[in-house]
Amino acid sequence: MIDYKEILREVLDSGDIDVRNPNDDILLISSDYEYETVINLSPGPGIMVDVRPNKNRLIVSYNFWDTSLMMKLTVDYLLELRKHSLPEPKEIYILDLWEGNIGIGGWNKVFEQPFDQPEPGYVEQLMYRCRELTDNTTVSLVNADINSGKSSIIRKAGRFDNYYSFPFGLLYRTKARLLYFKTENSTMNYRMQPAKHFICMNATINSNRINLVNYLHKEKIVDSCHLSWLAVDNRGNRIISVINDEACFDYNKPIVLDVKSTELRKNYRQETVDKFYYLTDSLIDIGIETISDPVREMKDIKFITEKTWKPYLFGKIGFQFNYPEYYSDLKTFGFELYDEIFDYSFDKIEDHGIRFKEYCKELKRISEIPIKDLTSQILTIEEKILNNRNHIWNYKFPMPTVLKEYPNLGIGLNE
Repeated sequence: MIDYKEILREVLDSGDIDVRNPNDDILLISSDYEYETVINLSPGPGIMVDVRPNKNRLIVSYNFWDTSLMMKLTVDYLLELRKHSLPEPKEIYILDLWEGNIGIGGWNKVFEQPFDQPEPGYVEQLMYRCRELTDNTTVSLVNADINSGKSSIIRKAGRFDNYYSFPFGLLYRTKARLLYFKTENSTMNYRMQPAKHFICMNATINSNRINLVNYLHKEKIVDSCHLSWLAVDNRGNRIISVINDEACFDYNKPIVLDVKSTELRKNYRQETVDKFYYLTDSLIDIGIETISDPVREMKDIKFITEKTWKPYLFGKIGFQFNYPEYYSDLKTFGFELYDEIFDYSFDKIEDHGIRFKEYCKELKRISEIPIKDLTSQILTIEEKILNNRNHIWNYKFPMPTVLKEYPNLGIGLNE
């Protein structure tokens, strides 16, 4: 009988890996009893080795843990199997549920040996190593990119045996955190006579968001908007902007509505909203989604974050800018569009620059509607807004079988 516990002990005891809490990082399932015991742990481990009869799976999740550590643990496990002439896994699943770009991390090579592609991202690196260390193993990716096999990232990465698109990872995470904060019953109140047309929250700054806020200032729309501008990127660094027009605002000067940049990611504050600015004093949540301009290595990526999901969860109208056919995808997911308020025709425009200009024109048009009249229009579709809120909270969005079997590998999936 194969002693997999001893194999994992050798992996964890190897001199190349510093594991503070091994049970938090890698977990062995060798019986149905162990499976039932651990499957609802939240959060689960970064790596799950399921060696029950007819399973023999290795599942690696990038949702919570140190990327380099997860990759090294995975590869060392495969090396230990090879060293002891033990059967390789039948299946390897690589889960990256919170990013729509598996090239992220390409500047941080974990392994020394060269790969088939230049500057591969972390998922690509692990995929290549899994292929090098196995002969008959099925390697599958579960990723947040809606575009699946059409994505240039997937084409660049090479062949996965199976690709599973799961665009709802950040939705489940956001729901779980709202439940944690006990704010799941908080709802936008359109009868409180909001003072502003829009709220535009900008935690992580990029050139597209700079261009939007520049437009809001240029056209004086900012006067009709609660604006948050933390003036840093996701690493806390200032950035040099790319503005095609003359800058109309100081993009290095922070504007804080509720949370400072140093507090944003502490205790999951990026998942919360302000009761006054967001739920009482503004009508529409506007902004730029994370990958709205998928150029170069991110070409064709279709990715949705909590920036889209939060308005639905709080019963507020959202009007975000994202990739072409973004609103068509939301409709496919079962959400009703607010055609009574917005002209969504820009959504079908492939050219990013033209699509962005048309989106901005729509913001300008909406901003010129007297706020009393716009509020009245919104109240006529209150049932549709609440239907969308009910849909996002109660509908069981489809997920790949592997996530159903191991729900603790994605935050909120086992709620």
